[in-house]
Amino acid sequence: MLFEIICDEFKQKRIEFFPNLNTVLGDDVGSNSIGKSTFLMIIDFAFGGKDYILKSAEIQRHVGQHSIKFCFIFEGKKNYFLRNTDDLETVCECDEEYNIVSTITLSQFCDFLKSGYNINLPDISFRDIVGRYSRIYGKENLNEKRPLDIVFNESAGAPINALLKMFGLYRVISELEDLLKQRETELSAFKNAQRYEFVSSIGKRKYIENLKELAQLEEEKESIAKDLDNNVLDIDSVKAEEVIKLKQRLSIAKRQKSKYYSQFITLENNIKENSTIKSEQFDDLLRFFPNTNLRSIEEIEKFHHEIRDVLKTELKAKKDELNKIISISQDEIDTIESNIKKIIQIPNLSKVILSKYSEIQKKSERVASENEAYLTQISLTTSRDDTKARREQMRKEQLYLLQVEVNTRMQEINDYIYSEQKKSPIITFEKNQYKFETIDDTGTGTSYKNMVVYDLCILELTALPILIHDSVVLKQIADEAIEKILKKYIQADKQIFISFDKKNAYTAESQKILLETKVLELSPNGNELFGRSWNNK
Repeated sequence: MLFEIICDEFKQKRIEFFPNLNTVLGDDVGSNSIGKSTFLMIIDFAFGGKDYILKSAEIQRHVGQHSIKFCFIFEGKKNYFLRNTDDLETVCECDEEYNIVSTITLSQFCDFLKSGYNINLPDISFRDIVGRYSRIYGKENLNEKRPLDIVFNESAGAPINALLKMFGLYRVISELEDLLKQRETELSAFKNAQRYEFVSSIGKRKYIENLKELAQLEEEKESIAKDLDNNVLDIDSVKAEEVIKLKQRLSIAKRQKSKYYSQFITLENNIKENSTIKSEQFDDLLRFFPNTNLRSIEEIEKFHHEIRDVLKTELKAKKDELNKIISISQDEIDTIESNIKKIIQIPNLSKVILSKYSEIQKKSERVASENEAYLTQISLTTSRDDTKARREQMRKEQLYLLQVEVNTRMQEINDYIYSEQKKSPIITFEKNQYKFETIDDTGTGTSYKNMVVYDLCILELTALPILIHDSVVLKQIADEAIEKILKKYIQADKQIFISFDKKNAYTAESQKILLETKVLELSPNGNELFGRSWNNK
């Protein structure tokens, strides 16, 4: 619970709260601009709201930057915090003297409050729960005809979704919502693929034409099969093309082997022809050139011999390398021929027949692919539509449960307030819209009473931890109903914050309740919230 609020700028520096009803009283003439709504905004500020800053410009102009200190009690432990008006997104954690110890984000603070109040609703934020039922002048949730809306013209479905979440009825819808988004994403991706021509796009008429063409193509394949004693019936276009490719590879492999073998023979001949020159072969040379220096020639021949030894070694190495390559080439030829035999076991199957069969098969596959794409689109569309229908049906069922539960409790609360003498407000849901009314009674007072009854209903049936009702809500309601509403506030086991004017105009019992639950009393001429008023001329 909220235990206290402290601000050095207040006339009454510290305000302590009760665990149930807390009343901010105005004077008996209903004076305005004394700070009742502003203080309720500050309470909302302590619960993680921002409107105190965003919608109270005159406070910022006349008071300036200031800090709001506040304390929550959860499970007997006091938790101290501070929020500064010049930093909406930061909350300071403090010690008991409100000295800043650390800082957290506003989101983390709201998560802390959600945990502190034991709100186990994963689909909705703390502020989406509390903010809708903090009805303070200056906020946009005061439309008595639209009590579910948190802001004016809220997007269709959002108020109803929030209510479903608070009752724990949204999870099954959410799962179908997620599934529907997945189905829509799949269908959208498929249509994009069609648009960019990655996938065929045909209509029903083309689909039927394709069925006829597929039958005709199948007959043509059967005819080829018969011509070849039915041995080709199982050869599809991929296998037929593979045979053609393998024969092409076989031709290349054989040419490469022939080239390598030719080089091998040449090397072998070169190795055999390398012989040395013997000394007897120099006799004829000396006969004609007796002065020839045979020693020099022998040295040169020795050098040549050494070179031939080196070359012979290299040639032998090259020969061995070519021998291995030839062996590898032969292995490749053997493998290709074996693969061809595995694919087709028909001797002398011609390339022409394979090409023809492949062409028919490819055309058949293309047409079949078009039809498969058509059927896939039909399947994805049907799946999307079925999921959407399931989502709508589930939403309808959950809204019916919600409608019955809320209307039943509002009837009970309304009967208590009017001793079963007046009609209760009724809420009806239809898809993403709702209607809130009392049949045969459209008066202003009744409409505001209806909103209070609705809020009390939600407070009792859900994890909503607090309720804030400004005097602008309550002063529209007939006097006869106020006393019972105040008693209903008192009976709640949760904190309720209200502002109230002209207490002496109501019953003695009402005055007693208001005085017993008073946490702050404001009036003009120095007893305003900030000790002064800035609307005087």
